[in-house]
Amino acid sequence: MDSICKTDKHEEVSEYYGAILEKSADLKTNACCTVKYYPENIQKGLAMIHDEVVEKYYGCGLTIPDDLKGLRVLDLGSGSGRDCYLVSYLVGEQGSVVGIDMTDEQLAVANRHINYHSEKFGYTSPNVEFKKGLIEKLDEVGLEDNSFDVAISNCVINLCPDKPAALREIFRVLKSGGQFYFSDVYSDQPVPEHLVDDPILYGECLSGALSESNFIQMAIDAGFRQPKEIERSVITIDNDEVSQKIGDLKFHSITYSVFKD
Repeated sequence: MDSICKTDKHEEVSEYYGAILEKSADLKTNACCTVKYYPENIQKGLAMIHDEVVEKYYGCGLTIPDDLKGLRVLDLGSGSGRDCYLVSYLVGEQGSVVGIDMTDEQLAVANRHINYHSEKFGYTSPNVEFKKGLIEKLDEVGLEDNSFDVAISNCVINLCPDKPAALREIFRVLKSGGQFYFSDVYSDQPVPEHLVDDPILYGECLSGALSESNFIQMAIDAGFRQPKEIERSVITIDNDEVSQKIGDLKFHSITYSVFKD
């Protein structure tokens, strides 16, 4: 889907995660590194994921709900494919996973390890595929209404320029009773426009962050039930340049679960 129409913000984010960052250690904050503990089943799956996929992972929480066996799961902003492959392991060979990302370099990493993971998990054929596309325009990559049991996303909605459109599209592709389980970055107050325009702060998942109340209202407006908070972590910023730019803004990584009626 090389003709995908990106906004300037999409282009900035693609460049940041495709050309500027080479591995998660290159990030300037812990916004994408807040998970302290993984359950045993997650640890077992992670131990089988290819090193290159893990090294290029950028996420801010654990976005894997319980009881995924046999389900069809959509990973939004799948990047190098770490969470897709983890879910591929958890849904089993009868389940399936689709990863959506807009960055060619990340998709290349994800795609070259499909057979590796299929063999590692003991599957006769892969149960995961990756598509190039925008979260705000899932219809353009052929994702049908009411076609997924679960959607997940890890530190990505804040990178979407049109967040209401992204939430509407996620709602559309979920089945009735489907779950959107995701982690993202939230600010304690509205982010000033001049910071939103900063490509580093935006790429670091800070200046595109919503306030918690804005997100909750946006999710309800899209049709979801009241969001349920699962977990939160404080985001620390050790980079002096970034810290000076954001001033007294404070950020949290929060995992939410929302359901479609």
